[in-house]
Amino acid sequence: MKQNNMKTIYKNFLMGVGIVLSVGLFGLLAVLWQSPGFVAGSVAVGNQYQATTTPAVADATNLCPARVGNASSTTGVLGSVNITGYGSGGLMILDATTTDNNLRVSAATSSLILTHFPVTGTSTNHFDIEFKRGLLIDYTTGVGTSTISYRCEG
Repeated sequence: MKQNNMKTIYKNFLMGVGIVLSVGLFGLLAVLWQSPGFVAGSVAVGNQYQATTTPAVADATNLCPARVGNASSTTGVLGSVNITGYGSGGLMILDATTTDNNLRVSAATSSLILTHFPVTGTSTNHFDIEFKRGLLIDYTTGVGTSTISYRCEG
């Protein structure tokens, strides 16, 4: 009789473990079905921006220079300019490859200006605007600290 009793206890124990595992697996699957897929950021791969800061980037720098063997300029998108520190100098971002008007393809400087901050104070400016020649950063002495986000495309 003791052997029958042990078999019943063992069988009930295994049945209980099976029920607990089944309920746990069902609960896990229910949670996984309801949760969204893995998200790594707010943009799709390939649409992310690069960033640089002023005055860390050299004045008159083209952030998107042409790749070897390509045209003399590069296209892309100016994402945003976040001015994070005050300054007495100005900041200008141009759709150009150089500040020297004599070296540029015939175009007036005013038509190349993407944005201009005559004196920098803190602000956040979102652009998402295209440039076709290059992304040239031009600033004067005393420029405030800023973060410029951009994407080079061609």
